[in-house]
Amino acid sequence: MKTPIFNIHDLILVLTLAVCVLLVIFQWLLSKQKAVASQLLSGFFVCVGASALCNMVLWNDYIHSHSELAKITLALGLVTTLVGKSVFLYLYVVAITRANFSLRAKDALHLLNLVAVVGLVLWGELDSDRLRFLPNAHNEFSAQLANYLWHYLKFLPVAYAFAAVLEIYRYKQQLKEFYSSLSLQGPYWLLLLTLGFALNWLWSLIVHLLGQSVSFAIADSFGIFDNYITFLLVNALFVYSLLYAHELLLTRESPGTKEPQVIAAPSPEAIARIRTTMETQELYLTQNLTIEDFARQVGIHYREVSSIINSEFNTNFFEFVNGYRVERAKQMLLDPAFAHLNILDILLESGFNSKSSFHRFFKRYTGVSAAEFRKQGGVPQAPAEGAE
Repeated sequence: MKTPIFNIHDLILVLTLAVCVLLVIFQWLLSKQKAVASQLLSGFFVCVGASALCNMVLWNDYIHSHSELAKITLALGLVTTLVGKSVFLYLYVVAITRANFSLRAKDALHLLNLVAVVGLVLWGELDSDRLRFLPNAHNEFSAQLANYLWHYLKFLPVAYAFAAVLEIYRYKQQLKEFYSSLSLQGPYWLLLLTLGFALNWLWSLIVHLLGQSVSFAIADSFGIFDNYITFLLVNALFVYSLLYAHELLLTRESPGTKEPQVIAAPSPEAIARIRTTMETQELYLTQNLTIEDFARQVGIHYREVSSIINSEFNTNFFEFVNGYRVERAKQMLLDPAFAHLNILDILLESGFNSKSSFHRFFKRYTGVSAAEFRKQGGVPQAPAEGAE
C-alpha cells in the first residue's frame, strides 16, 4: 500500500487555500464595500491561502525538493504571506471604519516588516530546510537566526491583530461623538472576528514558545488546532464583509482629539445655545440626528459643539441626545393623552429607532423598565433602589 502524500490534517490547509481563492473571486463580484477595503480584504485572503499552502509544503515530509531555488522560494513565500496577512487585516479594519480612507505614503512603512524578514532569509540563507530545523541543515549562527525569525513571524500577527482590535474600540467610542442613533451590531461582530484572529494568532505564538520546551508531537497537535480555527475565522470574516461591513457608519477624526485648541473656555452663551436649540426645536425627535446636523442648527462648528458637550455636560453626543429622548418618553408614558400608545409607539415618537437602545437608556435613567414606569405612575424611586 502506498504512503499517502497528505494526511487528514493537511486537508484543512487545502480547504483553506481553496476557500480563500473562492473568497477573493466572490469579494470582487459581490462586495458592496469601498473599493480600497475590498482590495485590502482580498489581499488578506490571498495571504492566508498562500500561507496555508506554504505551511503544508514546508511541513510535509513527502513533498520535498532538492532544488536550492525551490527551498529559498518556499521560505520567502512563507515569510511574505505571514507578514502580509497581518498588515492587510489591520489596514482593512482601518479602511472600513474611517471616512475617506485611502492608502498614503506613510502606510508604506508597514513594508519595513517585509523588508526585515526577507532580508533575514536572504542574509542567513534560511531556506525551507533551515526553517524546519532539519538535522545537519544548520550551523550555530543560522540556527539562532532562524529561531529569531520564527519569534518575529509569530509575534507580528498578534501585534497587528490587537492593534486592529484597539482601532475598533476607538471607532465605537467615536461613533457616540457623531451620531445620536446607531446600531452597534456591525462593530460588535467586527470586534469579535478581529479579536478571534488576535487570540488565534496568540495561540500560535504560545504554541511556538511551548515548542521550545515540550515535545514536537505535542506542539504539532496544538498547531493543527490553529489551522482549523483559521479556516472558520476566514469564512466568518467573508460572511461579515457581505452582510455588515457596508452598513458601518463612518467617522472622521474624533472631534475631541482633532484641533483641541478650538475652544479653551466656552462662553455661557454657546452653552445656552446648545441647550436651548435642542429643547426649543426638539431636535432630539429626529431619529438619525448627527452632530453636524445639530451644529448647523446651533450655528457653531461641530467640533466646538462636541467639545462643549464633553466638557460642560460631561457626556458625549450620543448620551446627550438620548437623555432628552428618555425625558420625552417619560412625559408621554404619564400623559393620559398618549395612553392609547404602546411602548413601541412611544419610543419611536420620542426619537428612538431601536428598542434595545430605548430600553437600555430608560432603565439607566429611571431604574425601571418603561412598562413598570407607566404602571407605577412615574414613581420609580423604590424599584430603582434595588436595580442592579
